[in-house]
Amino acid sequence: MDVYCMDDSAHIVRRVCISRGSRPRRSAGFTIFELMIAVTIAGILLAVATPNLRVFLQNNRLSAASNDLLRSFQVARSEAIKRQTQVVVCASANPTDALPRCSYGTFNGWVVFQDSNSNWTLDAGEPILERHDLLDTSITVKTDNDGIESYASTGFSRGIDTKSPTRNILICDIRGNEVSANLLSIERAVRISNTGRVRVSRVADDVTSATATTGACP
Repeated sequence: MDVYCMDDSAHIVRRVCISRGSRPRRSAGFTIFELMIAVTIAGILLAVATPNLRVFLQNNRLSAASNDLLRSFQVARSEAIKRQTQVVVCASANPTDALPRCSYGTFNGWVVFQDSNSNWTLDAGEPILERHDLLDTSITVKTDNDGIESYASTGFSRGIDTKSPTRNILICDIRGNEVSANLLSIERAVRISNTGRVRVSRVADDVTSATATTGACP
């Protein structure tokens, strides 16, 4: 290959050399074939990740709902002791209304209030301590008895002749009661003892026991 050099000025500031027959450098980038391969790989990864992401979101909704309900029961119990009066947790179909009503049904929404006159009903003037908006429509809730719990000033559950306190709540979605190899269910069982203590369980035996009184979920 021939190389020609020449001075770029009369005072020879620098010498410029040009290779005769040299080819311009190829610009970097993707070919159509390489781009097609990249798109195909991305599609495969997305197809694998999407089901896992869906399951993650479903499980997260169930956990959030059961933990929120557990917290509300704990608030009711502690406030009953603190205020030395009756405090009620009840299912409500309109929990965000100015004066929510106890629906005596499933806990798709709920309120915690001070039951000053001990009638198991939220009346005007009674303080609302906590309210929870309706759960996502993908979640199903099953409840036994009257969908209500009342705590006395001692922190223990109390009952009256006209209402039966809830003892079991099931929270699930369209997957129903799928059980894993380690005997954990997808469903969440919120279990309330006769004293008013509350716990959330995924243990298959606990879920089955709760189902016996609430009915199958969904």
